[in-house]
Amino acid sequence: MANPENAPLDDLLNECCRELFSAYSLDAEPRNRHDFPETERLVLCGVMGFVGKTMRGALVLGTTREPLEQSNPLGCGSPRDWVCELANQLMGRVKNRLLGCGLEVLLATPTGLSGDNLIASPRAVRAPQVFAVGNGFVCVWLDVEYLDGFELPALAPAVERVVPEGETLLF
Repeated sequence: MANPENAPLDDLLNECCRELFSAYSLDAEPRNRHDFPETERLVLCGVMGFVGKTMRGALVLGTTREPLEQSNPLGCGSPRDWVCELANQLMGRVKNRLLGCGLEVLLATPTGLSGDNLIASPRAVRAPQVFAVGNGFVCVWLDVEYLDGFELPALAPAVERVVPEGETLLF
């Protein structure tokens, strides 16, 4: 079954994206999907594939230059590597929330793409969620397919974890 009504996943993705940028002291303010920036302003996007017993798909994070630069704690390195790391961290948050309701997914290695030829249609079923971050924009979306007959369970609210995202546990 391709792309049934995914409002709970959209809500989950919205929360996870805001949490991710908050970890870098940036506010990600939701904007109307029609505020999607002109494609040429998206410099890079990170794509994370995932697969589980009942679902598979990809998470996409596209960004203009400003949030990419402002969120990078070292301010150096490859922008492509950093957008991949942001997509990886975002999908990790989504995965943790899915695990909370009994859905396990395995993640692929993130891939970075140039935004030059990226076109995300705001009228598509999986329209991007748009956030203003600093002076730029971040757009995220999930493209998900479910096994026939699968119904998305109620997603669990965020819970406080023993080790929050972004922290290290040494033992």
